[in-house]
This record gives sequence, C-alpha cells and structure tokens, in this order.
Amino acid sequence: MKKTRRTQKQVADFHRIILPVDGSDSSSRAIKKALSLAKDTGVDVTAMHVVEFPYLAAVDSVATYPDLIDILKKQGNDFLDEVKNQGSKLGVTVKTKLVEGIPDDQIIKEARKDDLIVMGCKGRTAVSRILVGSVCEKVVHHSKSPVMVIR
Repeated sequence: MKKTRRTQKQVADFHRIILPVDGSDSSSRAIKKALSLAKDTGVDVTAMHVVEFPYLAAVDSVATYPDLIDILKKQGNDFLDEVKNQGSKLGVTVKTKLVEGIPDDQIIKEARKDDLIVMGCKGRTAVSRILVGSVCEKVVHHSKSPVMVIR
C-alpha cells in the first residue's frame, strides 16, 4: 500500500498565524513557537504590534506628546523587524502590521476564524488583573479564532 504524502498546507487547520508582539519575554517565547509552527505547516505569519497611548495622553491631547508617539512607534517597528528577520532565517513569510488602539480589540479585529493567534501571556499581579484584566485573557475569551497561549 502506497502512502500519499500530504502537503504542509494540508496539515494545518488554520491558514495564517497572528502573532502579537510587545517585546516581553513571553512575547519572545511566542515568536519562537509561532515561527516554528509556521515552518512546520507552511502558513504565513502576520506579526502585529499595537501602539497603545498612555492614559495620560488620552486625557490631554495626544498631539501634545509627539515625541512619545514617535518613540512608541519606533519601538513597535523594531519589535516587528526582529520577527521578520527571525522568520527570514527560517524561511517563513512574515508580514508586519503596526496599529494604534487597544491591544485586545486590535488583535481580535485582525484575526479571522481560520487564523491561529499565538501570543505570550505576561504574568500580572492579582490587583492589576482585577482592575484592568490582561490582553491575553480578553483575547482568549472574546476571539472567534483559536488562541495558543505561550507562558
């Protein structure tokens, strides 16, 4: 009996990996996992960074903090460039996306049902979790896409 070989694209139940990055240690671990998974399955990765303006900027006009905005965007682009470089070394196609807004909302908005979200989950104190929740928790609870959480 001759075995038929499935192509890599047929192995995955998803068509794209959404990879939110923020420069944290857990984000770095998620990058490694997402790129490895993308290489094994042959799917593309969309690495995204969400620039969330500090609450102080929301109270005042964001226009009064142009240097801060530029710094946050540059930092986000640096994170995305690093993912693209790592993907290139593995032969994985990485598209990058820098957006502004609330991180969990933007991640959920980007992902489609046939995508897989791979994200790190930073540890927070109990008080912080109660007051604001975590991006990871919100994405897990509200996304229609499957979510792989890397601790």
